[in-house]
Amino acid sequence: MTERDALNLTRKSPLKTTLPANVTIARCCDGKVRLERLKSSGVISARAWIAGRDVRKSTGCKTIPQAKLAATAWWLDLCVRVRKGESIGSPAFSHCAEKFLVFQDLRAARGLITQAQANNYRGRAAFWMPDLGRLRIAEMDAECLETIRETRARTRNKRGKPLTMAMIQKDFIFIMGVLRYAHAEMKTLTDVPQAPSFTGKFSAQKRGQPFLSAEEYQTLHHAAKAQCDDEGLNPRTKRQRQHLYWFILISVGGALRVGEAESVRWCDCEMKSLKMPNGTTQEAVRIMVLGKHSKGGAREEAYVLFGGVFAYKQMLAARSPEDAPDALLFPESHREGMKRLL
Repeated sequence: MTERDALNLTRKSPLKTTLPANVTIARCCDGKVRLERLKSSGVISARAWIAGRDVRKSTGCKTIPQAKLAATAWWLDLCVRVRKGESIGSPAFSHCAEKFLVFQDLRAARGLITQAQANNYRGRAAFWMPDLGRLRIAEMDAECLETIRETRARTRNKRGKPLTMAMIQKDFIFIMGVLRYAHAEMKTLTDVPQAPSFTGKFSAQKRGQPFLSAEEYQTLHHAAKAQCDDEGLNPRTKRQRQHLYWFILISVGGALRVGEAESVRWCDCEMKSLKMPNGTTQEAVRIMVLGKHSKGGAREEAYVLFGGVFAYKQMLAARSPEDAPDALLFPESHREGMKRLL
């Protein structure tokens, strides 16, 4: 059916105001490329069979001469890619990444992951799109992933230092997540390539969070306790230093991150007696914290031992009757106080 016949058909039928779907209106490239007018917009698309796949691309044109020029350029590009051994019909990494981000936003809205995780995916996507966006998803095999890993290992941050292993692994959490989504949900990958190894001969600068030795912690502990007894302090400063001392004891006694300790409320705390492996009992404070990987705002169980129990008892004795059950144990930030101590 030609375009003229199709137009005559629509004129004769008062119920039809658009062309039927998938109507071949012309051919080009020795008949190897068919031009079809889309029913919804009237834009002409090109369709061809190459390398065992039926592929289609919108020309963005509504007239046949312009569409033929665009379709011819597309066909020649396909032929060049086939001669190079590249995959035909595989979507770009950027296309899969956009759908992956939308999927993660939906999971965050349902409480399956935290919003911070979804935001981290978007941050990694904004960084990688200029470099990986044009790659076809099928071209990202194990060798390609290893090349990306080696390139990142040679990259330096804004301070001129090599990237840490943790930063490179965060990059691959995003990249592998997109590949798994393309395989499981979009069905555009037959299998997921093996992720590169981060052990063995591969090495990157190991720079995790610094930690204190036992002797250094004792020095910090004594310094925090001593500054509470300084003379001439106003009531506000004295209260802040006392709370900082309790904050250190509870954080160390419960192995809590700063954010976890700051999320604890009075109603999340309860004194418990734990039975130890040797048969003795140990006092502990059972607390419910918002952990780093808490999903949907659900709190996680943690136990504070040793000096943290002593600190909690002192806080209970000093607690104001005006503090509501959902009030925070540590309503003020102790970042500056810790910097001064360290």
